Amino acid sequence: MRHGATAWNEGGRWQGLTDNVLGERGVDEARRLGARLAGLAFDRCESSDLARAVQTAELALPGRPLTLDPRLREISFGEFEGLNVPEMAAHPAYAAWQRDPWQFAPPGGESLGEVAARMRAWATELPGGHTVAFSHSVAIRALLAALLDWAPQPQLAYPLPFPVRLGHTSLSTLRRRGGVWTLHRLGDTAHLEPVAGTEKGAP
Repeated sequence: MRHGATAWNEGGRWQGLTDNVLGERGVDEARRLGARLAGLAFDRCESSDLARAVQTAELALPGRPLTLDPRLREISFGEFEGLNVPEMAAHPAYAAWQRDPWQFAPPGGESLGEVAARMRAWATELPGGHTVAFSHSVAIRALLAALLDWAPQPQLAYPLPFPVRLGHTSLSTLRRRGGVWTLHRLGDTAHLEPVAGTEKGAP
């Protein structure tokens, strides 16, 4: 699951590892997610150690044991963090990042390939049973691309592993059988229907 919205998400600023907390809207989204997850049976709950993911997990699943794993963090955008897209486009490293974000890392940041590798390692080490995990937009997409062998797609203003946007507190479900991963749900935000259509902003 992706975390709820922060002020930077709503303002279109790319936050990466910048440790922002949820905004008012994000708190509401997390609570709506919690209502949807009520009664869900699972074996473990894990989360990125960034505040916005931890806060989402604690609001959605209060009182449940939570394991923090830094491999579930968002991509580090390095010098791009805190910028909006026009500001990023003016950065001297932006064009190279756009050409090949899987191999090229922004100064002080990570490439998508590096994110996919750590996310894949996390998923591969999971024991059997059902795991609920709270992570981030680009990290989740990098994981899906890695596990499902989805080819990277070039994009102009939003270079991500493939052209799918995951709304805040969206649910995506993967299943592993015999070492093969299959996707059963992608970016489900049915619990946010009364406020649907307002998802915007940056990772």
